[in-house]
Amino acid sequence: MTIKECLNWAEKKLQQSCERPRFEAELLLAYHLKKDRTWLHAFSDDKMKESEAFEKLVERRANHEPYEYIVGAASFYDIELAVENGVLIPRPETEILIDLVAEIIEKKSITSIAEIGVGSGAISVVLARKFPNLQIVATDICDTPIKVANRNIQTFGLEDSVKVIKSNLLDEVSEPIELVVSNPPYIANDFELEPNVGEYEPKEALFGGIVGDELLKQIVLDVQKRGIKYLACEMGYDQKEPMTQFFSEIGVESYRFYKDLAGYDRGFILELERQ
Repeated sequence: MTIKECLNWAEKKLQQSCERPRFEAELLLAYHLKKDRTWLHAFSDDKMKESEAFEKLVERRANHEPYEYIVGAASFYDIELAVENGVLIPRPETEILIDLVAEIIEKKSITSIAEIGVGSGAISVVLARKFPNLQIVATDICDTPIKVANRNIQTFGLEDSVKVIKSNLLDEVSEPIELVVSNPPYIANDFELEPNVGEYEPKEALFGGIVGDELLKQIVLDVQKRGIKYLACEMGYDQKEPMTQFFSEIGVESYRFYKDLAGYDRGFILELERQ
């Protein structure tokens, strides 16, 4: 079988599981052969080696397993992060959250922040690379994200900037913190997700309760109680109204919402009064 024939076979196998089956077939084959995609086109008539191993990769993707878990890496912002089963795959929407937080850090000369729900370490790693003097405490309740986040922190030599601890929200954080950032679970428990998400990605990082905004509200209350001035948080596209009502109920006056690239409400920034 030639490379071209292998790609044609893979494209057909991926028709039901991918929006762009040819593109993903090429990505998987390039990963398998340790070449780039342009090489595949230049040598499309070459005989395929170790085709069985490639077929196994394609079968995994055909069963809706995310590409990032198959190859063990995810592109995010300007870097590539290690990911594995049990760790949420970082999304492009979270890059917007990072940019908004970076603006606050720069304008207010912030030097100490906390991240709730470290996942792969995407937010903390990018911010630590942007601001070498920033000190970050990142928390998670699960062991796999802590392990993977530490691996990514070590890859980029950020051990002196980012400390990862096992904690429910901010419970184990003792350091003084000026800003909290989080991409927490915010999906309602009964919401039906696409198979590539619902069947593979960690439920602890996706579902936020019966309504979905329970954890969001708890984070706001925790940050308010500790007298931390800034909170930047991702949320669901349909949670602007309930969160606005909640802010009013607890006396939060300074807040703004932001949208993602598709124009959906995607998160909020709070500036809280010192208690």
